[in-house]
Amino acid sequence: MRAIKETSRSALLHRLRELEVDVRYQEFAEQDAEDFVYTPGLIPVLLSAPHGTVHTRQDKPKQEDEYTSGFAQLVAEITDAHVIFTRYRSQTDPNWYSDTPYKKTLREVVEREAIRFVLDIHGVAEHRKFGIALGTLRRKSCPNHREAIIRHLEKFGFKQDAVKVLHRLDLDRGFTAEGIEGQETITRYVWESLAVPAAQFELHPALRIVERRPEATEPEPYQGVPALIEVTINAFTTLVYKLAASSP
Repeated sequence: MRAIKETSRSALLHRLRELEVDVRYQEFAEQDAEDFVYTPGLIPVLLSAPHGTVHTRQDKPKQEDEYTSGFAQLVAEITDAHVIFTRYRSQTDPNWYSDTPYKKTLREVVEREAIRFVLDIHGVAEHRKFGIALGTLRRKSCPNHREAIIRHLEKFGFKQDAVKVLHRLDLDRGFTAEGIEGQETITRYVWESLAVPAAQFELHPALRIVERRPEATEPEPYQGVPALIEVTINAFTTLVYKLAASSP
């Protein structure tokens, strides 16, 4: 099953890299400018990437989830979904604090555009023993969609019992999207405050990083697996279409 038969792997990866190059991991936005970008879409699904750049949590910088801003943009570009992502270094953390400009804009978009589902895209470290982790507040944030999402990811080779680590699907275990005391994740915010289904997706570096940029916080060179990046892009592209067609 493929989402974009006419688009070669090299073209997909080139476009992902091209979009990511415009993301400024370490640079702050100019005064009075926002550190994030919202791009409108045509279908009622919103992709979010709040950690695409260095962000600040409890007064300490947290390194960027590389290629998550580029990944969210690419999937939105292909599907005509809405997308919000950090482009500049953030002095806050939209996935932690409640009162942030990012969440305010997200609320406005969800309400104005009658968004039916929010996919919140994150990245995990290389040592994690899975390809994708799905967090749904332990089933609460998308009760009518969770099983369909799992079945969909399985069609692309991501399964709980997969032998290969990078094909393994983690379900509400390491990353539940619940957060810890004092934290309000995007998924929790969307479900509990906006009453819209949402899910958090954590991607292994091999599934998203075409090639580590010199500006990255992590100094070691790194390249993901091209075939897996392509599969992941196609899995999320077709998932967006599926969610857009689901009943509100």
